[in-house]
Amino acid sequence: MTHKWIPAFLLAGAVLAGCSEEESDQAANSASDGETQNATQETHTAEEETTSAKAPIEEAANVPEAESAAILAVLDQQVQAFNEQNIDAYMATISENPESFDYEEEKAYVEKVFRTFDATMTPSNATIIQYDDEAETANVFMNMESTSKDSSSGKEVSQTTRQIMVFQKEEGGWKQVSLFAME
Repeated sequence: MTHKWIPAFLLAGAVLAGCSEEESDQAANSASDGETQNATQETHTAEEETTSAKAPIEEAANVPEAESAAILAVLDQQVQAFNEQNIDAYMATISENPESFDYEEEKAYVEKVFRTFDATMTPSNATIIQYDDEAETANVFMNMESTSKDSSSGKEVSQTTRQIMVFQKEEGGWKQVSLFAME
């Protein structure tokens, strides 16, 4: 497994999860990956020039208020734990049976990020865009600003990515099982 230690990628990767060596037989932007298939839509001008516009993010209408509060609270706990470099609190928000990464690899990866960088995350516009009561899953969209400062060089990098975190309700509450990031 190869990690590229570009500070912005590290920070996004820390939230994502350490990359697993398992290959997925699903195509990117498949119906099961939690991303909307039409992230952009084409518009045409009178001259027939084509431009792209981002599709609007809409909140799922079927999310019970208590579940919405619980899901967003776990997101807040995860961000706070990451920003405080509290590995135990951070890992408490991650499922021990994630779908898109390995739990132990994620823990080792985040520990390395904490040793190497002074990193912070700041989410904005967190919105539950899909909720499945039967499967007990929720997809949360957000814009995540990641800032990292290399401990040895002092170089600081900031980047904002659009992310979809997938949460699963488990015995201990809502846990992150997957994450997809888009620039």
